[in-house]
Amino acid sequence: MLNGTGLGSYTLDMTRVTNPGGHSMAVDVKQQTLSRATSEMVAFETNLATRLRQERETVQTHAEVLAAMERFGAMVEAQRDRLVAYVESLGTREHSADSFAFGSGTGVSATLRHFGSAFSYGAMSYGVLYEMALRLYEPALREIAPKHLKAYVNAIATLNQLLPSVVAWELAQVGLQCACICPMCSIGACGCVAMGTQTLVTAWREVFTVESAPPGFGLQPPKPESQLARAGIRGGDRLLAVDGQEVRSVRDVQAAIRQHTLGDEVRLTVQRGSEPAGEFQVTHVSDYPKT
Repeated sequence: MLNGTGLGSYTLDMTRVTNPGGHSMAVDVKQQTLSRATSEMVAFETNLATRLRQERETVQTHAEVLAAMERFGAMVEAQRDRLVAYVESLGTREHSADSFAFGSGTGVSATLRHFGSAFSYGAMSYGVLYEMALRLYEPALREIAPKHLKAYVNAIATLNQLLPSVVAWELAQVGLQCACICPMCSIGACGCVAMGTQTLVTAWREVFTVESAPPGFGLQPPKPESQLARAGIRGGDRLLAVDGQEVRSVRDVQAAIRQHTLGDEVRLTVQRGSEPAGEFQVTHVSDYPKT
């Protein structure tokens, strides 16, 4: 059983099947894993598209939100259809249930919050799919997942822009006008919506601002029997340089290795904790196929 892998509902059993010739063979775990995960996203986006259509009645009194919901619906349906085509390309037809549950509550601002949670779930789920596609080298999904992830992040950004004005609008609907006593609001030039929007948007931006990292590129535990594994490299070690050229990102490392042709020796500088950095040689053995 492939359990306890951290993939949550994406884990599956290492079942075995028997072909007509009576030979037992292991199910393709990679294909089953990708099929299960993408099928769950198809179910999620199918239900999300339905919910977006249903909620149009709730938000029809707010034209800007209604227009956004219609855009979101078209986006989700297009992503769902693209993912369906991918699942079918795997040659399997998984049928999975949607594991996301919408919250309760009524009103336009409540609707925005519900879809904010759904879009966040969608973005995180595509983050899972993208990492699967990277680790399992699935080119088609490597193209799909980051685009869909970004679409959900952009949708969340739209909700952040809409929410403060919607809250102010809802308060006005029940006779609660701006009571702020700042110099702007006191003369009728209310700045509360702008301040709320700025605060909300800034909070998200600051959370995702990349903090300064220590020198080098942090290494994951190396692939078993790989050159790094045989050299004794561990997860958490830092790759400081390739051929004496400092590196900090995946692109830095890839570009430095690609200075060589396949079969060339590459010099790596690696540090573990506060120990002195060490150097060793590896061979450039593989790269993406040219297209």
